[in-house]
Amino acid sequence: MKTFILITIMGLTSLFATTYQVDQEKSLVAFKITHAVVAKVEGKFNDFSGTYEYNDKLHYFSSFYGEAKIASVDTDEPNRDKHLKEKLFEASRYPTMSLKLISQDGSDFKANLTIKGITKTIDFNIGLSPSNEKEFLLVGKINRKDFNLTFLDIGGMIVSDTVTINIMFTAKL
Repeated sequence: MKTFILITIMGLTSLFATTYQVDQEKSLVAFKITHAVVAKVEGKFNDFSGTYEYNDKLHYFSSFYGEAKIASVDTDEPNRDKHLKEKLFEASRYPTMSLKLISQDGSDFKANLTIKGITKTIDFNIGLSPSNEKEFLLVGKINRKDFNLTFLDIGGMIVSDTVTINIMFTAKL
């Protein structure tokens, strides 16, 4: 009986959901990682797209799918960007990474993240922008080694294993 009720509720929430396209010009796919123990390196992906279904009344996502092009990685350092594209992410072999919603429960947003052909379930915290009720922020952390993002590692001394992911998105109007 519980399964039937849950399926019915989920069906009703998607029934009243609106489909949106992510506005690339007003959105951001970014990451932050510690480098050389104390320095922070921030980067972003400049070419990405996404769609989602959202119920404005229940504040509930019934679907979300986003994709970023690896070749668009940008850390404001061309040599590092080239290394990330060619050696770390292997962009010629794995040109995109993707994020697909599994479930949402309040501010908990569980999604499958695929990088280099490896898919892992990641927990994100989702919130609304204080300045815009149609702007959302996903914050999560991954272990880069889970996605085979390794290079010249010396016990986490050069580059931290933990990467913080920040995805800010809003609908294209």
